Amino acid sequence: MALALRPGGTRPGKLGLGFGAAWARRWSSTAEEESVQLPEKAGGSGSGGSVGPRFYKHARMRPSDDGHYVVMLDRFTLKTPKKNPVSVPTPGLALAIAAEWEWQTKSGIRPFTMPLMKLAATTIDRLPDFRENVIENLLKYSHADSVYCRAPETEPLSHKQAQQWDPLVKWIEGKIGAKPSVTSSILIGKQPKEVLDAYKKILGDFNNWELSAVDQLTASARSLVIALAIIDGRLDVEKAMKAIRVDEDFQIAKWGLVEGGHDIDISDLRVRITAASIFHRLLQM
Repeated sequence: MALALRPGGTRPGKLGLGFGAAWARRWSSTAEEESVQLPEKAGGSGSGGSVGPRFYKHARMRPSDDGHYVVMLDRFTLKTPKKNPVSVPTPGLALAIAAEWEWQTKSGIRPFTMPLMKLAATTIDRLPDFRENVIENLLKYSHADSVYCRAPETEPLSHKQAQQWDPLVKWIEGKIGAKPSVTSSILIGKQPKEVLDAYKKILGDFNNWELSAVDQLTASARSLVIALAIIDGRLDVEKAMKAIRVDEDFQIAKWGLVEGGHDIDISDLRVRITAASIFHRLLQM
């Protein structure tokens, strides 16, 4: 049984992040169903333009034999840049990805409006082979975590950082059972072994789908602490935005907001954080 979304797609969605590449249609030689494949270079930052006209009427999902859910465009099985079917673990995530496709217009497919699709493709194509690399990079990131790297206590910014970040340090300390190193030195600090070991245990317990969400949240927030706080429900998107943008908001309060610069950065960050947060939430449904 396949579930189809309401036909239409009269306007694009408002979410951002892109694949930035042209379409490639491909027919599978090993399956009865035809497939639509994203090209090899899809998945980059993208320029926000369309990559070809909408060629399908309906986006839908159907259960697969392995217990996952496959995204379909009419009779076509959607595939990733690495030629893997877009097969996800929950019906909620499959329907959300199908909804991103359903919102595309006849005038053009805009991959940058499909952040859930991007995360799913990244998870399917990258995580099986590079899972350990992702974990190691996240552990390295913890040394330069924004929450741990502060302005000198004599600077006004330090007070703003403490207001937002001290509660998070206390929270993560209780979660991992170890005391992180917080520094105001111009040199990046180094986290104790017990902190890294605790992080490694937490990250190792995530499945590939969850780890992909944590990876995007960490890169977007410049903080593994904030990423884990979002995953645990400690921070919602708006609270996370305030915690992430302490330094930037301090400068804006002092010098003013630059239209066409700061506002775009804020919107882009909100999209990336929201997408990864929703992605993780849909994995639990």
